[in-house]
Parts: sequence; structure tokens; C-alpha cells
Amino acid sequence: MTNPLRTAKLARERGTRWWRQHIALAYIILTSAFALAFLIVRLIDRKLPEWLSALGVSPSGVNLLIGTAWCGLGLWGIRTRGNGAGVIVIYVLCMFGGVLMLAKAFQLF
Repeated sequence: MTNPLRTAKLARERGTRWWRQHIALAYIILTSAFALAFLIVRLIDRKLPEWLSALGVSPSGVNLLIGTAWCGLGLWGIRTRGNGAGVIVIYVLCMFGGVLMLAKAFQLF
């Protein structure tokens, strides 16, 4: 009978060895995942005002909805634990963008 700890250790080593042998593939997969996430967020951010306007939402209402969503995402990200400094900066910028959209919605500038 095999020891479960030894089996788990061998499985970890096999997985680690595979990624070490295919480091270029790992970088391609990681870069593609970030690019895909960026393109999806960019598409939604660019087309959402048009979609909401087509539904009859006023321009200030569009700014209010998008600003609230960005602020909520930023606050949620800041409150989650285990994030690094770079991720926290991204969430702070997201929240700052939401605050600017809300200021635009309420015509503060």
C-alpha cells in the first residue's frame, strides 16, 4: 500500500516539473488570460453607456450606474484579504474612477 503523503509529494513534483519544462507555454497562457480579461472589461466599459442609453437611461443615470459599480468593485477589492500591493493599487484606481464618474453624474465639475 502506498503512503498518501508520498503520493501527494510525487504529484506535486510532477506538476512542478511539467511547468518548468514548458515555461514559455506558461507565460503565453498567463499573458493571454490577462489580455482576455482586459479586452472583456474594455468592451463592457466602452459599450455599456450605449446599451444603457438604448434602454432609455439618461446620461447622468449612466454615469451614476457605472460610477456606483466601479466604486463597489474597488471597495470590495480593497476589503478582500491576501492581495498584494499592486492589486490594491488597481482597486484604488478603480474606486477613484468610480468616484470621478459619480462626480460627473452629480455635475460637481
